[in-house]
Amino acid sequence: MATKQRASRSKESEENQSEIARWLQAISPENTNEASRTRAFKALMVVAKKDPDRLLPRWADLDGLLRGGRAFSKFPAVHILAALAPADDEGRFERSFPAFFALLEDEAISVAGHVARLAGEIALAKPALEPRITRRLLAIDRAQIRPDRKDLVKAYALEGFDHYFEKASSKKSILAFAEAMLTSK
Repeated sequence: MATKQRASRSKESEENQSEIARWLQAISPENTNEASRTRAFKALMVVAKKDPDRLLPRWADLDGLLRGGRAFSKFPAVHILAALAPADDEGRFERSFPAFFALLEDEAISVAGHVARLAGEIALAKPALEPRITRRLLAIDRAQIRPDRKDLVKAYALEGFDHYFEKASSKKSILAFAEAMLTSK
């Protein structure tokens, strides 16, 4: 009986991983079918939030999406990685940090803005990274972002700061950043 249960669990695990592999393929740069991309993104977000252990072994696949490809692959990757961050106890996010936050300068405003906004959730999930996250967000003025888009990314950063302001190590700098936004375009 125990052998049958193990075999059943093993088959179920293989089916789960196969399903996740299909969803990851659907959000890859090679797939341009928007409907399948959207369905896969939504499914992966549910797994990331409700059963992250199923998706954590595929971290490298998601990290790879940050480093190349198109905005329509980077966008879901940043959201999924941010959702997985609270369950990551092996330092995966710490290794992905440079690639993740380099996207603050992505040419796609949707990617750059959402990285800035999601930074707040990550700061809460990974308190040891909060000072680095805060420095990255405060440095947006020096980032290589088109001037007409910089204020928009900074507005998203304000949303990110709002998530963790009470626990932030640089409250005065964050307040100065926010005050400077009063005159933004």
